[in-house]
Amino acid sequence: MNDGLETLLDRLADGKSHSGPALAEHLGISRAAVWKRIEQLRALGLKLEARPGGYQLSKPLTRLDSQQIANRLDRPDITVECRFLVDSTNARLAEDSHHQQGPRVLLAEAQSAGRGRRGREWRSPPGSGIYLSLTWRFQSGLTGLSALSLVTGIAAARVLREFGVGSIGLKWPNDLVVAGCKLGGCLIDISGSAEGPCDAIIGLGINVDLGEQVEIDQPWTDLSRLGVSVDRSDLSADLVRSLVSAVEQFDQTGFSAFAGEWSELDALAGHPVSVHHQHVNQLTGQAAGVDQQGRLLVDTDQGRIALGSGEISVRAA
Repeated sequence: MNDGLETLLDRLADGKSHSGPALAEHLGISRAAVWKRIEQLRALGLKLEARPGGYQLSKPLTRLDSQQIANRLDRPDITVECRFLVDSTNARLAEDSHHQQGPRVLLAEAQSAGRGRRGREWRSPPGSGIYLSLTWRFQSGLTGLSALSLVTGIAAARVLREFGVGSIGLKWPNDLVVAGCKLGGCLIDISGSAEGPCDAIIGLGINVDLGEQVEIDQPWTDLSRLGVSVDRSDLSADLVRSLVSAVEQFDQTGFSAFAGEWSELDALAGHPVSVHHQHVNQLTGQAAGVDQQGRLLVDTDQGRIALGSGEISVRAA
């Protein structure tokens, strides 16, 4: 069924109006089946309008190009794959990792069950963002990778600055923000031993152009709203290249090489915060940066404490 949806999306990608009969003939299906697939694309979050002349995307869509990404990345040792629809890129790489060797990058046009931190939904409409995951083997043990989400955010921020997002900040432990609104985030899944090596799946999502009518339960933004126009394949390649460079250095030096850059990008430092666990307000204080393990430092009435991410949620108070 995904193949049928993908073929339909490719036909509609030019942003022109396509009649139901013409789509049915092209796909070799009935007009009722065309309508059903149109509704499935809409359910994924795609903005599709029904006009007198047929069905039309609200704007043209340029598909991700795995060859363009691989050429720009210029790392023959890293396998690059683009798929139309997956449940989540992290979940697919975790499933496939038993059968694949070496670093891999998986990008998706859409996710049906995209995940944010603590199991939250990550809105992933077709062609509206960057949804990618990278597998990487670290020689570090589990403890040494506690700051990996921070390093991932730094790697992404470097690239977004180059593409014109000058006011990018990082909200501990894994959000990319602009003026308090979420532009993207990362999700890290790690398996291995305390002594190492460890295998990580590093997920990264960036909002590119979500359109106007989007239901998200927190302030958000996207590159389009920020006036930044990008080729998603070029941006994807540069994000992967920056991420690979960062994790290679992180595996050798730990977080110390990134601490200064984190301080420059830290969106919480000096601001009052509240720390929540399972929807219960646990404490309030003032964010005071991070330590060498990437733990958030908070100055409270009881003194300074260090918090690991775990199941903790930190919000600006």
